[in-house]
Amino acid sequence: MSTTSTPHPVDPSAGDSAHATGPGHHKLRRLRVYGGFLDQLDVRFTDGLNCIIGGRGSGKTTVLEFIRYALNKIPGQETSSEKAQREQLHALLLANLGKTGCVELEVESREGLTYNVRRAAGDPPVVTDASGKRLDAAVLKSSVLIDAALFSHNQIEDISKSPQAQRDLIDRLCSHSLQAIATDVQEAAARLKENAQQVIQLSARIETARQSLVDLSSWERKLEAANAALESAGVPPGLQLASNNRSLRQKERGCVDHTRKVVSELREQIAATLPQQIRQLAGRIPQEVQEGPNGELLNGLARTLVRRETELEILLSPVLERLAQLEQEVSQVDAALVTAHKPQEEEYGRLMAAAEAHSARIKDRDAAAREVVRLSSAKQDLDTYERDLEAAQRERVHLRAAFQAARTRRHDARAKAADTVSTRLGGRVRVKVKADAARGPYREFLVSIMKRSGRQYRAPIDKLIKLVSPARLGELCDRDDHDALAGTTEVTPDFAEALFKQLRGEPERRFTLDVIDLEDAPRIELKIGDTWRPSHQLSTGQKSSAILPILLLESEAPLLVDQPEDNLDNSFISDAIVPQVRDIKGRRQLLFITHNPNLPVLGDAENVCVLEADGRSSRLLAAADVHGAKQHILRLMEGGLEAFKRRQAEYESA
Repeated sequence: MSTTSTPHPVDPSAGDSAHATGPGHHKLRRLRVYGGFLDQLDVRFTDGLNCIIGGRGSGKTTVLEFIRYALNKIPGQETSSEKAQREQLHALLLANLGKTGCVELEVESREGLTYNVRRAAGDPPVVTDASGKRLDAAVLKSSVLIDAALFSHNQIEDISKSPQAQRDLIDRLCSHSLQAIATDVQEAAARLKENAQQVIQLSARIETARQSLVDLSSWERKLEAANAALESAGVPPGLQLASNNRSLRQKERGCVDHTRKVVSELREQIAATLPQQIRQLAGRIPQEVQEGPNGELLNGLARTLVRRETELEILLSPVLERLAQLEQEVSQVDAALVTAHKPQEEEYGRLMAAAEAHSARIKDRDAAAREVVRLSSAKQDLDTYERDLEAAQRERVHLRAAFQAARTRRHDARAKAADTVSTRLGGRVRVKVKADAARGPYREFLVSIMKRSGRQYRAPIDKLIKLVSPARLGELCDRDDHDALAGTTEVTPDFAEALFKQLRGEPERRFTLDVIDLEDAPRIELKIGDTWRPSHQLSTGQKSSAILPILLLESEAPLLVDQPEDNLDNSFISDAIVPQVRDIKGRRQLLFITHNPNLPVLGDAENVCVLEADGRSSRLLAAADVHGAKQHILRLMEGGLEAFKRRQAEYESA
């Protein structure tokens, strides 16, 4: 049997006929590399099962990482493991792509639309549609038009140790419902933050207004005493009346000034907020949604929003004009008052000159009258601010409920997906999702505010976060009920009192409690004998046995795994993994980098890509279905036909 064959790229549509289900999942169609170790590599992928095989150092792993690089799915640096993976990927890209190379990836969305992603070394990705129109590269993060699930070598084991990775794994299985729910959670949190700023500002204004009322009461007493002093001093009645009229003139100007301020603020608030909010209407339907399967409906809605935006701005314009006109009319009255007051002030000045003996008392009286006029609007302002604060606090109750409701829906979606996983995997693997269990951000927040309290805080905080939610802590803080907190959590009343003091020290701290998003914590378990054991307590092979079947569940995203067979025995691969691969590959594209012949052969791979390297570069030696690639499988995975026959004879004689 010959061990060579002529390379022949596989048509991306070749596998579709065998497993055609119509639009429904994303697909990788073609990868091209320019420059570096894989220069001129041109790999076409088919729907179904794709396997990349080759000798050590032939660039198999690099193919997967180039796809990751093109799709901009490079790990962040939140953990040391992610940082190490990112650095490793950077080194691999530098070694295999160089400083001037680039990769091109052609993908197909679940709706059958084609997109091209080109990314040069060190540059951000450039995304274009089939017509060459450039798209916002953010579509790579949205998972709406383009998506893929990629897992590097040994990353499956990392998933078993990371609650965040396990949560991401479950989220992929309910991504449709979670996308809308995640938006609801974010919007509810944003509205709570806006409301918090409103409450803080109104509270400050109320405090200022209340202080003004205290000052007003004091100045009213001074004015009363000044009037009594003028009367007892025998000030002529005409002078007394002139002084009273002068106070009235000051009050007239004060009323007009306050009215103009209210009208001006109203006009500015409307002009600053409503037009901006109206102009946001047209952007509520993202471009990627308009290009989705229901694009015609959503395009119509987008056009309606644009039309209504214009209409609303037109309708708003007369309101702003009327307020500007009103402001001008108030200014005209103010100017008229100035004109009317001028001769009256001159007459008052003449009377004052004639009563020089009483000038000091009159000046004291006038100073008190001015302060009374200045502060007289405080009561009206206080009533307004208190009504607004009451409304904002009522709204906050509803916003907190909306935030919690959205988070509950998110948990329910994950719990439903976890139940589906447990059912689909037939009692071998099960998943549970515990609500509000990831309390790290909650702990970090409390630690941050207690650092400077001068108290031991770590042990009490560890007790507190297990028993009291952020929302409950906020309620107890509002009531200053440190005894209840101490009784619930076994922290001391002194610590509870100190914590509340820190929370109330800055208003933002208290309101932060309302937007702390306690995430769910999945628990993946593998059945060993009659015992269910959590993933973090499993051996390396058992971890793969628990995680890999979940990865292979149905999803719209192509699944790419580097050496999924690692740490698994062949019996588990043939008895558990291969049947799942054969079942799912008609509904999901799979791409495995593998050294195990059971995956391409027993999995009946639609496309086996064979890479060969000479030490300086690598090339695509062949691309065919499993039957067309069997010579390469024998040579690379079985040690050649002769070795395979010898093992077969040995097995048959056993």
